[in-house]
Amino acid sequence: MLVWLTDWQLAEDHLLITVGDTIDWTLYPADRNWVSRLFGDRLVIDWQFDTYGDAVDQPSRRVSGRVVELWSVRCPKIRTDEGFVPVTGEATLQPAVDTSGSWMRQAGQEESAAVRGTETITYKFSYTSAFDSVEADYLYDYVLSLACSDEECGTREATKL
Repeated sequence: MLVWLTDWQLAEDHLLITVGDTIDWTLYPADRNWVSRLFGDRLVIDWQFDTYGDAVDQPSRRVSGRVVELWSVRCPKIRTDEGFVPVTGEATLQPAVDTSGSWMRQAGQEESAAVRGTETITYKFSYTSAFDSVEADYLYDYVLSLACSDEECGTREATKL
């Protein structure tokens, strides 16, 4: 099962997800228009982890399993009337070991703590301008592959508390 992870939500919560982690999440419908804008018809993802998903009445499913693969979503940007936007259909997936890239843009100046289980992991980081290099592929989001049984992969509906 492929699951979409939104970069800004990972950064906001300093959510560290690593290949090999076991997760137990409620998933919500993925933004298919956004995935299509980035990948065209080369990638279809039905579900996403959304830290604000319960704020809207929408379908959901509870899943648990092990993260077997993780990819960062990278795409070049262009200037349009909308501002700087991803080049439609040009996104690529690059293997990643964890999601720390969401808040660690370069080694640097600020310090931050990410919580993972009972550990606190400290990172140093600084943000650079998204427009520093016109040639670069920019981090947009992440995709993970989840290994789980049919029961664990969400044949059961999640219940709201």
